[in-house]
Amino acid sequence: MINFSEQVMPIRIFGLFGLHHGLEIELKSKVKESIQEEAFFDYNNRSYEIQSYSLTGSRRYINVRQIPNPGLYPSKKKLEILPEAS
Repeated sequence: MINFSEQVMPIRIFGLFGLHHGLEIELKSKVKESIQEEAFFDYNNRSYEIQSYSLTGSRRYINVRQIPNPGLYPSKKKLEILPEAS
């Protein structure tokens, strides 16, 4: 039986350290709803901030920048987009 309540969509993340062509992932619908600018997430022991994004159309993307000291921004929203072990 197919679970339609948990839809996923492909999206490409640009700006991750060492990944010049971006990283394509499947984003779950409940995570998609929480995406916003200036939110943080961790990936490979580095913290990133969402700078811009488009979750509609044929080219879905998230542009990020690395944050060297995430502890200086305690009030920012933290998301879990990517698995830490990736």
